[in-house]
Amino acid sequence: MDETIKILREQAILCAHLPELFDELIKIMTNNSPDVQEPIRKIESTVRDLSKNEQKAQDFLKKVGAESFAEYIAAQDKNIQRDVAEKLLKKAANAQLRLKNQVSQVKLLLKNGKDYVDFNLNILARTSASDTYGAGAQTDSRRTRRMFEANI
Repeated sequence: MDETIKILREQAILCAHLPELFDELIKIMTNNSPDVQEPIRKIESTVRDLSKNEQKAQDFLKKVGAESFAEYIAAQDKNIQRDVAEKLLKKAANAQLRLKNQVSQVKLLLKNGKDYVDFNLNILARTSASDTYGAGAQTDSRRTRRMFEANI
């Protein structure tokens, strides 16, 4: 049970640290700041550590013959160590849920940024608009592409 607590404690710490890093990244992206390299480097490092922890967890679960930590902990006798392990497991699960929401938010910010860049590239390339977007396409335009076409 000591090894279970050690693995879960490390996982809970890493999972609790990732949302903080994602908050920092979201703040930078929302402010349109170009300083995203440092938070991304920190996130990558933490994810690598979490991946190593996950490998330890899988090895341990294989060794004890359990599908998950929840299953393994439920099979143990009730004692203080089991309570600690349950709390750590719940803490990691809550952090992972928060992280899932933040990843969705980052994906939306990235999509909006991509759309913004695509729009401005179409403007810079003097791509003519079509009826779909309200203005009629220019007949004397040398461009054959339409506005908002996927790739220019």
